[in-house]
Amino acid sequence: TGVGRFFELVGRDMSSMFLANLLTCIGFLPVICLVYIGFLANSLPVMLASAAVGGILAGPVLAGMYDTVLRALRDEPGYWWHTYRMAWKQNWRESLLPGAGAGFCLGLWAFLLYALPDLENVPISVWICMVLGIFFLLVFCLYLFAQVVLVSVSQAERLKNAALFMIGFLPRTLAAGAVLCIYWGVMLAWMPYTIPVVLILGFWLPCTLALQIIYPALDKAFHLEKTITARREDEINDLMEQHGHTSV
Repeated sequence: TGVGRFFELVGRDMSSMFLANLLTCIGFLPVICLVYIGFLANSLPVMLASAAVGGILAGPVLAGMYDTVLRALRDEPGYWWHTYRMAWKQNWRESLLPGAGAGFCLGLWAFLLYALPDLENVPISVWICMVLGIFFLLVFCLYLFAQVVLVSVSQAERLKNAALFMIGFLPRTLAAGAVLCIYWGVMLAWMPYTIPVVLILGFWLPCTLALQIIYPALDKAFHLEKTITARREDEINDLMEQHGHTSV
C-alpha cells in the first residue's frame, strides 16, 4: 500500500504504462488542434463543438490508459499489447459519449479561463469557482472512465455512480483531485517547456496516483478483488479438468 505499492507498480509495469501514455498523447493531439481552432475563432459555440469532437477522439485512448493502470493495480497478468487491443475493442464505443461530455465541459472551462483576464474587476469568487470547476471535472471523469473500463452498466448509471462516489468517498475524492489539479496545473503553467515531461510522465503518472487512491472505493462498490479471485479460480479449475481429461 501507499508509496511502496506505487513504486512496485512502476518497477513492474513501467514499460506498459509508458507505451499506453504515448498512445494517449497521440490520441490527444486532435483535441489540442480542435481546441486551438476554438481559440482562434474566439467563438464559444465553435469551442464547445471542437472540444466535444476532440473528446470523442480522445475517449478511447484515455480508456486504454485507464485499463492499463487498473490492470496493474489488480495485478493481472498478460502481454500489454494483447490486453490493450482487447480493452480497445471492448471499451471504445462506451468511451465515446463520456469523452464528448468531458471535452464539452473542458472546452467551456478553457474558453472562460481565456476570456476572464480580458474582463475588468473579476470577483475572486469567480476564480474560486473556476478552480473548483476543474477540480470536480477531473475527479468526475476519473470515476466515470474507471467505470467504463471496470463494469458494464448504462451511461446513466455511470453518471449517477460517479456523482455518488465523489460524495460517498469524499476523503479519497479530495486526495485524488488534489493530485490531478496540482500535476496538470504545473504542466499547463509551464507549457511549452513541460511538453517533454508530458511525453514521458504525461497521463500515466497522475492516473496511477489518482486511481491508486480511489481503487479501494471502487473495490468496495463493485467487489473487484472478489470477482477477480473467483474468475481466476474458475480458470485454474478448467485448466485442471482439461489436463485431467488429457491425461486419461
